[in-house]
Amino acid sequence: MKKLINVFVFIFTFVIGAFYVDAQGSASLSVSRSTIENGSSVTASVTVKSTAAWNLTITSSGSTSGCTQKFVGDSGTGENTTKTFSVTCKSTSTGIINFSMSGDITSSDGANTKISGNKQVTVTVPREKSKNNKLKSLSVDDYDITPKFDADINEYSVNVPSTVEKINISAKKADSYASISGVGEKTVEEGVNIFEIIVTSETGVSNTYKLTVNVEDQNPIEVTVDGKKYTVVKVAKNLEKPELFDETTIKIGEFDIPAFVNEVSKYTLVGLKDENGNISLFIYDDGNYTKYNEFKSDSLTIIFLDMKSVPKESIKTNLKIDEQNITAYKLKNDNITIVYGLNLATGKKNYYSYDSKEKTLQIFDINNYEKKLEETKNNQYLIYALSGVLLFLIILLILVSGKCHKLNKLLKLKSNL
Repeated sequence: MKKLINVFVFIFTFVIGAFYVDAQGSASLSVSRSTIENGSSVTASVTVKSTAAWNLTITSSGSTSGCTQKFVGDSGTGENTTKTFSVTCKSTSTGIINFSMSGDITSSDGANTKISGNKQVTVTVPREKSKNNKLKSLSVDDYDITPKFDADINEYSVNVPSTVEKINISAKKADSYASISGVGEKTVEEGVNIFEIIVTSETGVSNTYKLTVNVEDQNPIEVTVDGKKYTVVKVAKNLEKPELFDETTIKIGEFDIPAFVNEVSKYTLVGLKDENGNISLFIYDDGNYTKYNEFKSDSLTIIFLDMKSVPKESIKTNLKIDEQNITAYKLKNDNITIVYGLNLATGKKNYYSYDSKEKTLQIFDINNYEKKLEETKNNQYLIYALSGVLLFLIILLILVSGKCHKLNKLLKLKSNL
Protein backbone atom coordinates (compact mmCIF):
# COMPACT_ATOMS: atom_id res chain seq x y z
CA MET A 1 0.00 0.00 0.00
CA LYS A 2 2.86 2.31 0.84
CA LYS A 3 4.47 1.54 -2.50
CA LEU A 4 1.22 2.35 -4.31
CA ILE A 5 1.00 5.71 -2.51
CA ASN A 6 4.59 6.51 -3.46
CA VAL A 7 3.89 5.73 -7.13
CA PHE A 8 0.81 7.94 -7.05
CA VAL A 9 2.78 10.78 -5.49
CA PHE A 10 5.49 10.41 -8.12
CA ILE A 11 3.01 10.49 -10.95
CA PHE A 12 1.20 13.48 -9.45
CA THR A 13 4.47 15.32 -8.97
CA PHE A 14 5.50 14.57 -12.59
CA VAL A 15 2.21 15.82 -14.01
CA ILE A 16 2.31 18.98 -11.92
CA GLY A 17 5.93 19.56 -12.90
CA ALA A 18 5.13 19.05 -16.56
CA PHE A 19 2.19 21.43 -16.30
CA TYR A 20 4.37 23.97 -14.55
CA VAL A 21 7.03 23.75 -17.29
CA ASP A 22 4.41 24.13 -20.02
CA ALA A 23 2.97 27.09 -18.22
CA GLN A 24 6.26 29.04 -18.28
CA GLY A 25 6.25 31.92 -20.79
CA SER A 26 8.83 31.98 -23.61
CA ALA A 27 9.92 34.40 -26.34
CA SER A 28 11.92 33.98 -29.54
CA LEU A 29 13.41 36.51 -31.98
CA SER A 30 13.57 35.85 -35.74
CA VAL A 31 14.31 37.78 -38.96
CA SER A 32 12.67 37.34 -42.38
CA ARG A 33 16.05 37.21 -44.16
CA SER A 34 19.62 36.89 -43.03
CA THR A 35 21.04 38.76 -46.06
CA ILE A 36 19.52 41.65 -48.02
CA GLU A 37 20.66 44.15 -50.64
CA ASN A 38 21.13 47.76 -49.70
CA GLY A 39 17.87 49.62 -50.12
CA SER A 40 15.79 46.52 -49.33
CA SER A 41 13.76 45.90 -46.18
CA VAL A 42 13.84 43.17 -43.56
CA THR A 43 11.36 42.25 -40.82
CA ALA A 44 12.25 41.26 -37.26
CA SER A 45 9.63 39.39 -35.20
CA VAL A 46 9.26 38.37 -31.56
CA THR A 47 6.88 35.50 -30.81
CA VAL A 48 5.74 34.98 -27.20
CA LYS A 49 4.12 31.77 -26.02
CA SER A 50 2.26 30.83 -22.81
CA THR A 51 2.04 34.52 -22.01
CA ALA A 52 -0.78 36.52 -20.43
CA ALA A 53 0.99 39.90 -20.42
CA TRP A 54 4.07 41.40 -22.02
CA ASN A 55 6.33 44.39 -21.91
CA LEU A 56 8.96 44.05 -24.60
CA THR A 57 11.02 46.14 -27.01
CA ILE A 58 12.49 45.29 -30.41
CA THR A 59 15.56 47.45 -30.98
CA SER A 60 17.34 48.04 -34.30
CA SER A 61 20.75 49.53 -35.02
CA GLY A 62 23.50 49.55 -37.61
CA SER A 63 22.92 49.92 -41.37
CA THR A 64 19.36 51.15 -41.09
CA SER A 65 17.40 54.30 -40.48
CA GLY A 66 15.88 52.51 -37.47
CA CYS A 67 12.62 50.81 -36.58
CA THR A 68 12.81 50.35 -32.79
CA GLN A 69 9.40 49.76 -31.23
CA LYS A 70 7.95 48.89 -27.80
CA PHE A 71 5.01 46.55 -27.26
CA VAL A 72 3.02 46.51 -23.99
CA GLY A 73 -0.24 44.65 -23.41
CA ASP A 74 -2.05 41.54 -22.18
CA SER A 75 -4.33 38.81 -23.45
CA GLY A 76 -7.40 40.59 -22.04
CA THR A 77 -8.66 37.43 -20.35
CA GLY A 78 -5.81 36.66 -17.99
CA GLU A 79 -5.26 33.43 -19.90
CA ASN A 80 -2.05 32.51 -21.65
CA THR A 81 -1.83 33.13 -25.37
CA THR A 82 0.62 33.12 -28.29
CA LYS A 83 1.32 36.38 -30.02
CA THR A 84 3.82 37.79 -32.55
CA PHE A 85 5.14 41.36 -32.73
CA SER A 86 7.03 42.64 -35.80
CA VAL A 87 8.97 45.65 -37.05
CA THR A 88 10.26 46.29 -40.58
CA CYS A 89 13.50 48.15 -41.26
CA LYS A 90 14.90 49.49 -44.51
CA SER A 91 18.64 49.25 -45.05
CA THR A 92 20.51 52.48 -45.68
CA SER A 93 24.08 51.25 -46.28
CA THR A 94 26.09 48.09 -46.63
CA GLY A 95 27.12 46.40 -43.39
CA ILE A 96 25.14 44.84 -40.52
CA ILE A 97 21.69 45.51 -39.09
CA ASN A 98 21.46 44.44 -35.43
CA PHE A 99 18.14 43.42 -33.90
CA SER A 100 17.62 42.71 -30.21
CA MET A 101 14.69 41.99 -27.93
CA SER A 102 14.41 42.95 -24.27
CA GLY A 103 11.79 43.21 -21.52
CA ASP A 104 9.71 40.67 -19.66
CA ILE A 105 6.64 38.51 -20.04
CA THR A 106 4.19 37.22 -17.44
CA SER A 107 2.27 33.97 -17.56
CA SER A 108 -1.22 33.37 -16.19
CA ASP A 109 0.15 31.93 -12.93
CA GLY A 110 1.97 35.23 -12.25
CA ALA A 111 5.44 33.94 -13.16
CA ASN A 112 7.52 36.73 -14.69
CA THR A 113 10.32 35.99 -17.15
CA LYS A 114 13.01 38.30 -18.43
CA ILE A 115 13.57 38.00 -22.18
CA SER A 116 16.57 38.83 -24.37
CA GLY A 117 18.02 37.84 -27.73
CA ASN A 118 19.90 39.12 -30.76
CA LYS A 119 19.87 38.62 -34.54
CA GLN A 120 22.02 40.07 -37.30
CA VAL A 121 21.21 40.78 -40.95
CA THR A 122 23.96 41.35 -43.53
CA VAL A 123 23.42 44.19 -46.00
CA THR A 124 25.24 43.73 -49.33
CA VAL A 125 25.82 45.86 -52.44
CA PRO A 126 22.73 45.69 -54.71
CA ARG A 127 23.02 43.20 -57.55
CA GLU A 128 22.63 44.63 -61.06
CA LYS A 129 19.24 43.57 -62.41
CA SER A 130 19.31 40.98 -65.17
CA LYS A 131 18.34 41.94 -68.73
CA ASN A 132 18.04 38.32 -69.85
CA ASN A 133 14.61 37.69 -71.41
CA LYS A 134 15.44 34.52 -73.34
CA LEU A 135 14.06 31.02 -73.11
CA LYS A 136 16.25 28.10 -72.15
CA SER A 137 13.95 25.56 -73.79
CA LEU A 138 10.64 25.32 -75.64
CA SER A 139 8.70 22.20 -76.57
CA VAL A 140 5.26 20.74 -77.17
CA ASP A 141 4.70 17.49 -75.30
CA ASP A 142 4.81 14.44 -77.62
CA TYR A 143 5.55 16.51 -80.76
CA ASP A 144 8.62 18.03 -82.41
CA ILE A 145 8.75 21.76 -83.11
CA THR A 146 10.35 23.26 -86.23
CA PRO A 147 13.01 24.58 -86.37
CA LYS A 148 15.00 23.03 -83.54
CA PHE A 149 14.90 25.32 -80.53
CA ASP A 150 17.39 28.17 -80.43
CA ALA A 151 17.07 30.96 -77.86
CA ASP A 152 17.65 33.55 -80.59
CA ILE A 153 14.90 32.19 -82.89
CA ASN A 154 11.45 33.53 -82.00
CA GLU A 155 9.08 31.70 -84.38
CA TYR A 156 8.31 27.98 -84.37
CA SER A 157 5.68 25.64 -85.74
CA VAL A 158 4.42 22.16 -84.99
CA ASN A 159 2.02 19.82 -86.80
CA VAL A 160 -0.49 17.70 -84.89
CA PRO A 161 -3.26 15.39 -86.19
CA SER A 162 -6.87 16.58 -86.33
CA THR A 163 -7.79 14.18 -83.51
CA VAL A 164 -5.85 16.37 -81.04
CA GLU A 165 -7.93 18.87 -79.10
CA LYS A 166 -5.37 19.96 -76.50
CA ILE A 167 -1.61 20.35 -76.38
CA ASN A 168 0.81 21.18 -73.58
CA ILE A 169 3.42 23.86 -74.16
CA SER A 170 6.51 23.49 -71.98
CA ALA A 171 9.16 26.18 -71.64
CA LYS A 172 11.95 27.16 -69.26
CA LYS A 173 13.39 30.63 -68.83
CA ALA A 174 17.13 31.15 -69.18
CA ASP A 175 17.32 33.46 -66.15
CA SER A 176 15.81 32.72 -62.75
CA TYR A 177 14.94 36.38 -62.22
CA ALA A 178 12.81 36.56 -65.39
CA SER A 179 9.09 35.74 -65.58
CA ILE A 180 7.29 33.65 -68.21
CA SER A 181 3.71 33.43 -69.47
CA GLY A 182 1.84 31.53 -72.18
CA VAL A 183 2.83 27.99 -71.21
CA GLY A 184 0.70 25.05 -70.12
CA GLU A 185 -2.30 23.27 -71.59
CA LYS A 186 -3.87 24.92 -74.64
CA THR A 187 -6.98 24.11 -76.65
CA VAL A 188 -6.49 23.79 -80.42
CA GLU A 189 -8.83 23.52 -83.39
CA GLU A 190 -8.35 22.25 -86.89
CA GLY A 191 -6.27 24.68 -88.88
CA VAL A 192 -3.80 27.29 -87.70
CA ASN A 193 -3.50 28.02 -83.96
CA ILE A 194 -1.07 30.70 -82.81
CA PHE A 195 0.29 30.98 -79.26
CA GLU A 196 2.68 33.50 -77.73
CA ILE A 197 5.18 32.64 -75.00
CA ILE A 198 6.36 35.87 -73.36
CA VAL A 199 9.54 36.13 -71.30
CA THR A 200 9.97 39.32 -69.25
CA SER A 201 13.40 40.18 -67.85
CA GLU A 202 14.00 41.44 -64.32
CA THR A 203 14.35 44.91 -65.86
CA GLY A 204 10.82 44.65 -67.33
CA VAL A 205 11.69 44.13 -71.00
CA SER A 206 9.59 41.47 -72.76
CA ASN A 207 10.58 39.01 -75.49
CA THR A 208 7.86 37.13 -77.39
CA TYR A 209 8.22 33.65 -78.88
CA LYS A 210 5.55 32.68 -81.41
CA LEU A 211 4.39 29.08 -81.75
CA THR A 212 2.13 28.13 -84.67
CA VAL A 213 0.28 24.85 -84.15
CA ASN A 214 -1.10 23.38 -87.37
CA VAL A 215 -3.87 20.89 -86.70
CA GLU A 216 -3.72 18.88 -89.91
CA ASP A 217 -6.84 17.97 -91.86
CA GLN A 218 -7.11 14.19 -92.14
CA ASN A 219 -9.47 14.46 -95.14
CA PRO A 220 -8.26 17.49 -97.10
CA ILE A 221 -10.08 18.87 -100.13
CA GLU A 222 -7.26 19.44 -102.60
CA VAL A 223 -7.62 21.72 -105.61
CA THR A 224 -5.32 23.14 -108.28
CA VAL A 225 -5.64 26.75 -109.42
CA ASP A 226 -3.39 28.11 -112.20
CA GLY A 227 -1.04 25.18 -111.73
CA LYS A 228 -0.65 25.72 -107.98
CA LYS A 229 -1.87 23.24 -105.37
CA TYR A 230 -4.18 24.33 -102.53
CA THR A 231 -6.38 22.79 -99.81
CA VAL A 232 -9.80 24.20 -98.90
CA VAL A 233 -9.93 25.84 -95.46
CA LYS A 234 -12.57 24.18 -93.27
CA VAL A 235 -12.25 26.27 -90.09
CA ALA A 236 -13.99 29.66 -90.06
CA LYS A 237 -11.70 31.26 -87.45
CA ASN A 238 -8.78 30.95 -89.86
CA LEU A 239 -10.49 33.31 -92.31
CA GLU A 240 -10.92 37.07 -92.17
CA LYS A 241 -14.26 38.38 -93.41
CA PRO A 242 -13.92 41.04 -96.12
CA GLU A 243 -16.10 44.13 -96.08
CA LEU A 244 -19.50 43.98 -97.84
CA PHE A 245 -19.60 40.19 -97.42
CA ASP A 246 -21.65 38.08 -95.00
CA GLU A 247 -20.63 34.83 -93.36
CA THR A 248 -22.24 31.63 -94.65
CA THR A 249 -21.42 27.99 -95.38
CA ILE A 250 -21.48 26.05 -98.61
CA LYS A 251 -21.31 22.38 -99.41
CA ILE A 252 -18.16 21.11 -101.12
CA GLY A 253 -18.28 17.35 -101.38
CA GLU A 254 -19.49 16.02 -98.06
CA PHE A 255 -18.17 18.94 -96.02
CA ASP A 256 -19.77 22.20 -94.85
CA ILE A 257 -17.22 24.84 -95.77
CA PRO A 258 -17.10 28.36 -94.21
CA ALA A 259 -17.62 31.00 -96.88
CA PHE A 260 -18.51 34.65 -97.47
CA VAL A 261 -21.23 35.91 -99.82
CA ASN A 262 -21.96 39.32 -101.35
CA GLU A 263 -25.66 39.62 -102.15
CA VAL A 264 -25.13 42.36 -104.75
CA SER A 265 -22.47 40.65 -106.86
CA LYS A 266 -23.59 37.11 -105.89
CA TYR A 267 -19.91 36.26 -105.39
CA THR A 268 -19.10 33.47 -102.94
CA LEU A 269 -15.63 33.40 -101.40
CA VAL A 270 -13.83 30.46 -99.79
CA GLY A 271 -10.36 30.17 -98.30
CA LEU A 272 -7.59 28.17 -99.93
CA LYS A 273 -4.29 27.35 -98.20
CA ASP A 274 -1.15 26.90 -100.27
CA GLU A 275 1.70 24.48 -99.58
CA ASN A 276 3.45 27.08 -97.41
CA GLY A 277 0.42 27.53 -95.15
CA ASN A 278 -0.59 30.91 -96.61
CA ILE A 279 -4.36 31.44 -96.82
CA SER A 280 -6.04 33.50 -99.55
CA LEU A 281 -9.64 34.07 -100.59
CA PHE A 282 -10.94 32.72 -103.90
CA ILE A 283 -14.20 33.23 -105.77
CA TYR A 284 -16.00 29.88 -105.82
CA ASP A 285 -18.36 29.07 -108.70
CA ASP A 286 -19.58 25.48 -109.10
CA GLY A 287 -16.20 23.85 -108.51
CA ASN A 288 -14.16 26.61 -110.15
CA TYR A 289 -11.83 28.88 -108.17
CA THR A 290 -10.66 32.38 -109.14
CA LYS A 291 -8.26 34.45 -107.03
CA TYR A 292 -10.16 37.21 -105.23
CA ASN A 293 -8.54 40.62 -105.47
CA GLU A 294 -10.13 43.80 -104.25
CA PHE A 295 -9.18 47.46 -104.15
CA LYS A 296 -10.34 49.73 -101.32
CA SER A 297 -10.48 53.49 -101.35
CA ASP A 298 -12.42 55.91 -99.17
CA SER A 299 -15.71 55.13 -100.90
CA LEU A 300 -15.09 52.17 -103.20
CA THR A 301 -14.49 48.47 -102.90
CA ILE A 302 -13.63 47.16 -106.36
CA ILE A 303 -12.90 43.72 -107.74
CA PHE A 304 -10.78 44.03 -110.87
CA LEU A 305 -12.00 42.16 -113.96
CA ASP A 306 -10.72 41.51 -117.45
CA MET A 307 -12.03 44.03 -119.97
CA LYS A 308 -14.60 42.70 -122.39
CA SER A 309 -14.12 45.70 -124.66
CA VAL A 310 -10.68 47.27 -124.93
CA PRO A 311 -10.68 51.09 -125.15
CA LYS A 312 -9.84 52.38 -128.61
CA GLU A 313 -6.50 54.06 -129.17
CA SER A 314 -4.99 52.38 -126.07
CA ILE A 315 -1.93 50.29 -125.24
CA LYS A 316 -2.06 47.24 -122.96
CA THR A 317 0.06 47.53 -119.80
CA ASN A 318 0.52 45.94 -116.36
CA LEU A 319 -0.39 47.85 -113.24
CA LYS A 320 0.48 46.94 -109.63
CA ILE A 321 -2.16 47.97 -107.11
CA ASP A 322 -1.92 46.81 -103.49
CA GLU A 323 0.47 43.99 -104.48
CA GLN A 324 -1.97 42.89 -107.21
CA ASN A 325 -0.86 42.64 -110.84
CA ILE A 326 -3.69 44.18 -112.86
CA THR A 327 -4.16 44.25 -116.62
CA ALA A 328 -4.76 47.86 -117.63
CA TYR A 329 -4.78 50.03 -120.77
CA LYS A 330 -3.06 53.36 -121.26
CA LEU A 331 -4.71 55.83 -123.61
CA LYS A 332 -2.36 56.87 -126.41
CA ASN A 333 -3.33 60.52 -126.57
CA ASP A 334 -3.80 61.04 -122.82
CA ASN A 335 -1.74 60.17 -119.76
CA ILE A 336 -4.61 58.12 -118.36
CA THR A 337 -4.56 54.46 -117.26
CA ILE A 338 -7.85 52.57 -117.50
CA VAL A 339 -8.92 49.48 -115.49
CA TYR A 340 -12.18 47.56 -115.37
CA GLY A 341 -13.90 46.32 -112.21
CA LEU A 342 -17.01 45.45 -110.24
CA ASN A 343 -18.25 47.77 -107.49
CA LEU A 344 -19.25 45.45 -104.64
CA ALA A 345 -21.52 48.06 -103.08
CA THR A 346 -23.63 48.61 -106.20
CA GLY A 347 -22.97 45.47 -108.22
CA LYS A 348 -22.16 47.60 -111.30
CA LYS A 349 -19.25 47.04 -113.62
CA ASN A 350 -17.42 50.14 -114.75
CA TYR A 351 -14.28 51.43 -116.37
CA TYR A 352 -12.10 53.38 -113.93
CA SER A 353 -9.18 55.76 -114.37
CA TYR A 354 -6.39 55.08 -111.87
CA ASP A 355 -4.23 57.80 -110.33
CA SER A 356 -0.94 56.13 -109.34
CA LYS A 357 0.18 59.07 -107.20
CA GLU A 358 -3.00 59.43 -105.18
CA LYS A 359 -3.82 55.71 -105.48
CA THR A 360 -7.45 56.47 -106.24
CA LEU A 361 -10.02 55.31 -108.79
CA GLN A 362 -12.59 57.42 -110.62
CA ILE A 363 -15.36 56.21 -112.89
CA PHE A 364 -14.32 56.66 -116.50
CA ASP A 365 -17.04 57.26 -119.12
CA ILE A 366 -15.79 55.00 -121.91
CA ASN A 367 -18.72 55.86 -124.19
CA ASN A 368 -18.08 59.58 -123.92
CA TYR A 369 -14.37 58.99 -124.50
CA GLU A 370 -14.97 56.95 -127.66
CA LYS A 371 -17.58 59.46 -128.87
CA LYS A 372 -15.07 62.29 -128.53
CA LEU A 373 -12.44 60.12 -130.17
CA GLU A 374 -14.80 59.56 -133.11
CA GLU A 375 -15.58 63.26 -133.31
CA THR A 376 -11.87 64.05 -133.30
CA LYS A 377 -11.33 61.60 -136.15
CA ASN A 378 -14.23 63.06 -138.14
CA ASN A 379 -12.84 66.55 -137.61
CA GLN A 380 -9.46 65.32 -138.79
CA TYR A 381 -11.02 63.83 -141.92
CA LEU A 382 -12.83 67.13 -142.60
CA ILE A 383 -9.58 69.04 -142.16
CA TYR A 384 -7.84 66.64 -144.52
CA ALA A 385 -10.65 67.09 -147.10
CA LEU A 386 -10.63 70.88 -146.86
CA SER A 387 -6.86 70.88 -147.07
CA GLY A 388 -7.09 68.76 -150.25
CA VAL A 389 -9.64 71.09 -151.84
CA LEU A 390 -7.54 74.12 -150.96
CA LEU A 391 -4.45 72.50 -152.42
CA PHE A 392 -6.36 71.67 -155.62
CA LEU A 393 -7.54 75.26 -155.97
CA ILE A 394 -4.02 76.58 -155.47
CA ILE A 395 -2.66 74.25 -158.15
CA LEU A 396 -5.50 75.18 -160.52
CA LEU A 397 -4.84 78.84 -159.90
CA ILE A 398 -1.17 78.35 -160.69
CA LEU A 399 -1.99 76.54 -163.92
CA VAL A 400 -4.51 79.14 -165.02
CA SER A 401 -2.06 81.92 -164.15
CA GLY A 402 0.62 80.21 -166.25
CA LYS A 403 -1.62 79.88 -169.32
CA CYS A 404 -2.65 83.50 -169.06
CA HIS A 405 0.98 84.54 -168.99
CA LYS A 406 1.74 82.55 -172.17
CA LEU A 407 -1.31 84.02 -173.93
CA ASN A 408 -0.19 87.55 -173.11
CA LYS A 409 3.23 86.82 -174.63
CA LEU A 410 1.70 85.57 -177.86
CA LEU A 411 -0.56 88.61 -178.15
CA LYS A 412 2.38 90.93 -177.57
CA LEU A 413 4.49 89.12 -180.18
CA LYS A 414 1.67 89.34 -182.70
CA SER A 415 1.31 93.07 -182.04
CA ASN A 416 5.03 93.62 -182.67
CA LEU A 417 4.87 91.74 -185.97
